[in-house]
Amino acid sequence: MRSSLFAASLALYFDASLALSGGRRQATNSTWSGPLADGGSAWKDAFARAKEVVSQMTLEEKVSITTGVGSGSNLCAGNTGAVPRLNIPAFCLQDGPAGVRPADFASQFPAQVTVAATWDRELIYERAAAIADEFKGKGVHVALAPVTGGPLGRSPLGGRNWEGFSADPYLSSIGSYITVKGIQDRGVVATSKHYSLYEQETYRNQRLFPPRYNGTYHPLPISSDVDDATFHETYLLSFVEAVRAGTGSIMCSYNRVNGSHACEDDYTLNQILKGELDYQGYVMSDWYAQWTNVGAALGGMDMTMPGTGFWGTDLVALVNNGTVPVNRLDDMVHRILMPYYALGQDKGFPSVQYNTSGIGSQTYLALNPGNTNVNVQGDHYKLIRKIGEESTTLLKNVRSNGGGIPLKKSKFVAVFGQDAGPNPDGLLYCGSDNRCTAGHTNNGTNSVGGGSGAAYAPYIITPLEGIQSRTAANETQVNWMLNDWDLETARTNALIADTSIVFTYAYQTESLDRDNLTAWSNGDALIKTVAAECNNTIVVIHSGQQILMDDWVEHPNITAVIFAYYPGQETGNAIASILYGEVNPSGKLPFTIAKSASDYPPNGIFTENVTDPHIVFEEGNLVDYRWFDAKNITPRFEFGFGLSLTTFDYDNVKIQSTPGKPTDGIQLTKEPFDGNGTLYDVAYTVTASIKNSGSINGCEVAQLYLSYPASQTTQPVRSLRGFDKQCLNKGETKTVTFKFDAKNVTPRFELGLGMSYRTFNYSNIELQSTCGKPTDGVQLTKKPFDGNATLYDIAYTITTSITNTGSVPGYEVVQLYLSYPAQTNQPLRSLRGFDKLYLK
Repeated sequence: MRSSLFAASLALYFDASLALSGGRRQATNSTWSGPLADGGSAWKDAFARAKEVVSQMTLEEKVSITTGVGSGSNLCAGNTGAVPRLNIPAFCLQDGPAGVRPADFASQFPAQVTVAATWDRELIYERAAAIADEFKGKGVHVALAPVTGGPLGRSPLGGRNWEGFSADPYLSSIGSYITVKGIQDRGVVATSKHYSLYEQETYRNQRLFPPRYNGTYHPLPISSDVDDATFHETYLLSFVEAVRAGTGSIMCSYNRVNGSHACEDDYTLNQILKGELDYQGYVMSDWYAQWTNVGAALGGMDMTMPGTGFWGTDLVALVNNGTVPVNRLDDMVHRILMPYYALGQDKGFPSVQYNTSGIGSQTYLALNPGNTNVNVQGDHYKLIRKIGEESTTLLKNVRSNGGGIPLKKSKFVAVFGQDAGPNPDGLLYCGSDNRCTAGHTNNGTNSVGGGSGAAYAPYIITPLEGIQSRTAANETQVNWMLNDWDLETARTNALIADTSIVFTYAYQTESLDRDNLTAWSNGDALIKTVAAECNNTIVVIHSGQQILMDDWVEHPNITAVIFAYYPGQETGNAIASILYGEVNPSGKLPFTIAKSASDYPPNGIFTENVTDPHIVFEEGNLVDYRWFDAKNITPRFEFGFGLSLTTFDYDNVKIQSTPGKPTDGIQLTKEPFDGNGTLYDVAYTVTASIKNSGSINGCEVAQLYLSYPASQTTQPVRSLRGFDKQCLNKGETKTVTFKFDAKNVTPRFELGLGMSYRTFNYSNIELQSTCGKPTDGVQLTKKPFDGNATLYDIAYTITTSITNTGSVPGYEVVQLYLSYPAQTNQPLRSLRGFDKLYLK
């Protein structure tokens, strides 16, 4: 509502559209006042121990704990200083989300997106615990995992989406919580990364390595510009759950946040992370992500990595001259030591058992100094295979005339595509971070993506090997053509096969965003060539992210399409189990596959040739399926989709009000909430019956989505708020249960108020001239004023009616903002009044 008044206007403001302001980003010595760690609700004893030890440290010893040493040239990817006299070792920090990288005799686990596709909480936990066991066996104190929500997957072109769990904040949050708990239950510190709003590789710009684009030097990283509501409702949620799980470390990211470097952003680090969420652990920089000494120290960063150019002796000087308060330095060290003591790493933790330098290169020697070649794999291959099987997602399966899967009746099977075979140059060809060359080079099957999120594989069972291992039991003859470009040979082989299996892939890696969403290395042409000659063509896709398939998916000769993600070292055994019906597929998509690239939100990856790049998250909360719902776009395959070889029936859906205390959470947060109790109190319970009505055993993922009346909220059409995976024998019925906490039924975040699950309608807004004397004030001022009477005489009164249209009672804060015409030099709007009311 706008009313004219002396060439100005008054507006009632009650939405959440205010962007994070670039004017309140930097903390200074004169304004810095914490927040200081105190152990929170779970680490009181660890805090007391850390505080006692820090009190005995010299200034230089304190700084050594906060500053990386060796710049990545020591035994580990990251190394801190040690304080031997106080029994504090040099902490070893090591990648990554798919296993210890780089290291020999360690496992290559399925990527996070792969385990997310299982929708199985137990498997997510078991994977995290197994990875942590391998880290601990190598002597790693701090695992640089998991990728919690940076990237979340705002654009399908993001090069590192595959490292995270899902484009949906709820599924990503559950994966983050469970993974942090699984890692830290084994005594290894988890690092939740990359905080925050890190959604593209283009212009990410490490400080020491500023790139050139189109011949132009770009010193500044991309700025992700977003409003408070979107930040809280979509991009913060996974980090909230990581904090609630007690994550010991959070890694700040390369990008800027509304113009401020993420590793020195006072608002997101101090005010939100350490204040609102009451985070007790430490914030470490991504490698070379720190830009200033003072800005980072006062902005909320606690540890710099890998230790080149900042802090060290500079931080000593800054504390000595008073620029950085000594209690800020003490707080850094308290935060770093608390998880060390809380997880018992001071009691018999293994020493570092390997040397990261050189591992993964073709010249690596087993006698590399410091590497003891300790084998930490155990029987983890069984878990890796199971995750590969349970995540595999069946997108299409036409069983008419014996086509599709399982391959029980196929006698002559032809296997196509380089993705089915080994890398002809060996496991080490792509290096320890799996940064394989692009184009038509044959890199073998894609078991993981590239960059620091990869893991070095001790071996890879290829799809061809997995299929060949079943030939005797299934009386099958197998032929193969491991080339994506020789279409004539592919045509010849397809003609004589009763089943053709085409393996295709899309490779994603750190440092590079995707140019397109199609299959790599001539994959689309290979699929269409084979399908033209064989009426039972099965397509298997290895990719950590979406690929477009409308060019061929409806071809009548393509009887099955299988999405296998990045399944790790047991990839061949996992896919063969699915193909031959040994395992009934139960994976579900953790993202949406569109019919066309143009169906996804525009403005996904910023690539313009500028020196100060910014990208505005204009779509707000409408990420992935929520965009498709809002725009009424029909996807090729929707989020949460996945076929089974059996059928399931749902019945007896019930919802009950079941108020109760939280059933999970290690550390409590201080998130503002205007309801009764806490955000994590149980509010409702939903139950439903599921029956396996088919002829074979199978597993089903029940998914619960929440919708709000369109007239009462600006929320997405529907949002995932629960899932439960159950395995049922044929004819069996089970009950699935979903518990809603208050936060999961809260429709919006409101600046200055927090999460709110009541809604209010405003009406009868009136403005009246009501001249009168001041009603408050003890001392009068002599401030000059060119109007009549005084500055504090009442001029106008505004009234409005408010109705609570929600389902629960609650408080509403009415906020009055004053705006001036654009020709003035005043702010766009300024708060000039508020009133807090309780309404039933």
